Amino acid sequence: MSAIYQRARPVRWEDVVGQEHVKDVLKAALEQGRVGHAYLFSGPRGVGKTTTARLIAMTANCTGPVPKPCGECESCLSVRAGSHPDVMEIDAASNNSVDDVRDLREKVGLAAMRGGKKIYILDEAHMMSRAAFNALLKTLEEPPGHVIFILATTEPEKIIPTILSRCQHYRFRRLTPEEIAGKLAGLAQREGVRAEGDALQLIGRLADGAMRDGESLLERMLAAGTAVTRAGVEEALGLPPGERVRGIAAALVSGDAGAALSGAGQLYRDGFAARTVVEGLVAALGAALHAELGLNPDGRLDGADIPRLLKLQAALDEQESRFARAADQQSLELALTHALLAADTVSGGSAPASAGAGAALPADLAQRLNRLEKELATLRANPPAAQPGPVGGEA
Repeated sequence: MSAIYQRARPVRWEDVVGQEHVKDVLKAALEQGRVGHAYLFSGPRGVGKTTTARLIAMTANCTGPVPKPCGECESCLSVRAGSHPDVMEIDAASNNSVDDVRDLREKVGLAAMRGGKKIYILDEAHMMSRAAFNALLKTLEEPPGHVIFILATTEPEKIIPTILSRCQHYRFRRLTPEEIAGKLAGLAQREGVRAEGDALQLIGRLADGAMRDGESLLERMLAAGTAVTRAGVEEALGLPPGERVRGIAAALVSGDAGAALSGAGQLYRDGFAARTVVEGLVAALGAALHAELGLNPDGRLDGADIPRLLKLQAALDEQESRFARAADQQSLELALTHALLAADTVSGGSAPASAGAGAALPADLAQRLNRLEKELATLRANPPAAQPGPVGGEA
């Protein structure tokens, strides 16, 4: 059986999630017969560039009823299966020489085998050499009427200007977690598996705007044959439990150093890496910040205010380099302590600000912390020599 992202690939324009600024323009142009001879699709991986290129190929060669593509005629089925003789998908990363382009130019002049359009989809087009681009230039300037070129790339800045000027350039955006979660909910329902909304939202955030990544993560969860839950997603991906991370974040917000350090220490002892814990805290504080700004109601933390959230998030982010030197529990606790100090520091001064009864910190904590870090660095650089044992029978 094929991967879920292959089975879920759109076969009609209305199936495409997001990218309205691209699909609406292309769909209208194709319906009116105004087909360009060269397109450039740029954007992050997994957002629909190749899928849209295939939809153009299906629409241009569809023999079924309108609206096109029908997704069911022989031509559409051949494109979906990757076996259409007039639709060529070329990996430009491994076919990037001048000889490859010359071979392509010889084939371009031949008529379409099925009498429709010949579509050339060049994936990873930025990997082509400059000489190969120049060899392709003449064909793009005066292409045969039955040929459509579609270049797809994640790095449009590497496409030479003379090629860019001859293509209709469409930029694809990252999809929102809500858009990804919405499609994943439909896929889970189609597979007959119950999926929690929180779990799908988490997968949507982890996909970082790439629908294909989200679908791959969902397939990993569906393989277990059980309901898709948030706890199951966290466990499968090695993420610390969200509620426990939120508890530590809440302790940082309220200034409760004891609760923050003990909670983080327990996560570390449970097997979660120090870096992973801090990354989870940064994400939780970011969600709380979005809630305070009115961008997203989820993730709100009691007693949080925007300045403190900004200070905590920035301070934890600055501790990232610490884990390159050491990633033990002591380093994790030092990172949280730095964040607490930064959040409790009055803007423009160095004294801890009053943040309630539970937020008080010793006035000399910063000096003690710096001294402790210097001592730890000295011990790591110069470990103490082993003491010689007793000689013979002497005590």
